Parts: sequence; structure tokens; C-alpha cells
Amino acid sequence: MNIVMRKTSSAFMVLALVAVSACSSESLSTDTTTSTTAVVTTTTQAAVSDAVFVPEGYDTIETSDGRTRSYRVVDLSGDEPAPLLFVLHGFGGTAESMREYAGIEAAVEASLDDGAIVVYPNGTGREEGLPQSWNAGGCCPFSIYEPVDDVAFFAQMIDALSNAYDVDPERVWVVGHSNGGMMAYRLACELADRVTAIGVGAGALMTDSCQPARGVSAIHVHGELDAVVPIAGGETAGITFPSAQQSFERFAAAESCAIDGKTATCSQGHRVVLETNSGWTHDWQTEWTKLIIDFLAEQSRGT
Repeated sequence: MNIVMRKTSSAFMVLALVAVSACSSESLSTDTTTSTTAVVTTTTQAAVSDAVFVPEGYDTIETSDGRTRSYRVVDLSGDEPAPLLFVLHGFGGTAESMREYAGIEAAVEASLDDGAIVVYPNGTGREEGLPQSWNAGGCCPFSIYEPVDDVAFFAQMIDALSNAYDVDPERVWVVGHSNGGMMAYRLACELADRVTAIGVGAGALMTDSCQPARGVSAIHVHGELDAVVPIAGGETAGITFPSAQQSFERFAAAESCAIDGKTATCSQGHRVVLETNSGWTHDWQTEWTKLIIDFLAEQSRGT
């Protein structure tokens, strides 16, 4: 099936996904009142082609697949090498909405002595009038149909940011919600030579294969009331998701970790953990921010 046909046939699926997405969390607002540090090129919306949407105050990078991609940097680091922390929105969301509702920066300042260089990238789709998404393997449209090379995008961002900031290469972390969490899993599988730990909120492991080049610590948080990416797995809007337990176990097994219920210990000293709760929904939960940042703060990867 060609791309045009797949886009047409997926229109109803996209509408269904939007309908069931966590609207209270995935606000499409693009507040631009907070200034940030420029990395590659700081742009205004008027400074780029009409075909490319770049929120004012965001940085851009030209990717290897010919796209102009945007991201916001909030530098909370001090005088020492600091973690590089990517924070990914879900399907239909934006970098700014994720920044607003996740509360990552307050948690970083409270829990990380070295602070962090926090980066909020945007997925693709908005430039075509579509919901933004990440190509996490089996989800989500329309990035999976192009296909968008999001793995290469993150590799390029890590290079650019490492040149611009004092980044600790042993603390490169990715945190994501829903489709963003799925992308975090994919990066842990395919970019493990750069990414050292991930935090997944209401996501799933959606790649056909997962062979991390090195050990990556991971925490996956998921609620029993999730009706979008069901904790027990199943189909939503034509997309079949594995259960949270299956995602956790498959990733831990890919790293040859010893699994014991919802925790896994690994020979290289890293950990893989699944946290669930009967009261959590698909929306980003307040508790997730502290759980994930505290987990990341404990992680270091040996050589």
C-alpha cells in the first residue's frame, strides 16, 4: 500500500486516537513566554518556510532525512558535566504542552545536584496539519508511514547539544509519555551507545526487534485505568499494543537481565523496573515525574 493510500485509510484511526488521547494532558498550546538557550539556530515562526512550523524561541536542526526539526532547551546545569534529559510528548501533543504538564524542571531542581540540560523536542506532522507523532516502530501515524527517521534525529541532537553544553555522556536520558514513551523504548533499543536510561509513561515497546548495544536502565510506569494504551495490552484505534508487563519483560530480556516480577537486575549494574497503580489513567500522573526523575538520579552506567 503506498503512502497516500495509507494516509487516507488511516484518517479514521487518527481521529479515533485523538478522541481517546488524554486531552487534559496533551494540550496543543504553544506558550512561548519563557526564554531558552539557543543551540543550532534560534528561529521565529516567520523565519522559516511556510511548510515548516517552528514555535518562536525554539531551536532547529536539519536532519539527515531532509526535515527541519525543532526543540526547546532549558539549561538547568551548573559548573559540572550534567545529564542531558530529553522529554517527549505523546501523540497529538507538543513540546510545550509536555513541558507544562509534566513538571520535569521542578523535579530536576529538587532531585539532581548537577541539574540537567532539559530538551523538549517536537515530533512531526504539524507542518502538514496532522497530529504530531513519533516513529516508535508500530506507532504512531503518520510518522510511521513516511517513514520519519526519529532515531537519526535524536542522534543528531545529542551531537549538537554535546558540542554546545557540558554534557555527561554517561547520563543521557529520555523520558516520554504515551507515543513519546514508545519512542524512548525505541531509542533504548537502537541508540543504546548514546542513551543510558529511559522513563516510559503509559507507553509500550513497539519495535519488531530490540538489541541494545549496551545496558540501558529503564522505568516504565502504567495505570490500570489506561483506556488508550491498555495496561493488559490490546487494540486501540486499529493499533495493537503489548501489555505493560510484556514490554517490560521483553526489554529486560533483550538486556539479559534477571526478571523477578516487576523488577529486573542486570549484569552491567543497571535496572529495569515496572511500576503500576490501580488508580492511574492514561494522563500523565503527578507521581510519575518524581518516580522517574528519582530513578534516573540513581542510575549510572559503567563502561
